[in-house]
Amino acid sequence: MILLPTLANAQVSYGDTFWGSYNMKINVSTENDSIFLNVIYTDEKRKLTDTPKLLLRLMDDVVISLEGVNMSSQSKSDGGVILYGVYVESNHFISEAKFPIAKEQILLLEKGVKKLRLNTSPKFHDKEWSRDKIGKKLFNAYLRSSSNSFEDGF
Repeated sequence: MILLPTLANAQVSYGDTFWGSYNMKINVSTENDSIFLNVIYTDEKRKLTDTPKLLLRLMDDVVISLEGVNMSSQSKSDGGVILYGVYVESNHFISEAKFPIAKEQILLLEKGVKKLRLNTSPKFHDKEWSRDKIGKKLFNAYLRSSSNSFEDGF
């Protein structure tokens, strides 16, 4: 039997698009009765550790701590550019991780997320928001992915 995840129609994405130094994409998937946050992290200098951890601080200061599985980490080269006669190579890491999350925890995301921390090497990736940018989107993505059950509405 092949298990295919049901992916939500929404994906949360943020990053430094002007300089292109990092990008993070998070989506919600369900497999049977399990819920996962799938993270794709791209950075010039950092990659996910072998045992990835994700911390989410909600707007009411509750912290959700998740431990995941590193699905893949690879280095990729996009060539380079010549600046003032010097060739500057453009390399970056692409890391993918899967974080199991309990239904009770994902329901808390509706309150909003004000801070995210991902353990990357050589230093942590931290992102802070004054207003919620990802919490409600992830919560709504969960609602869309969970409503695709065969038994729902029967």
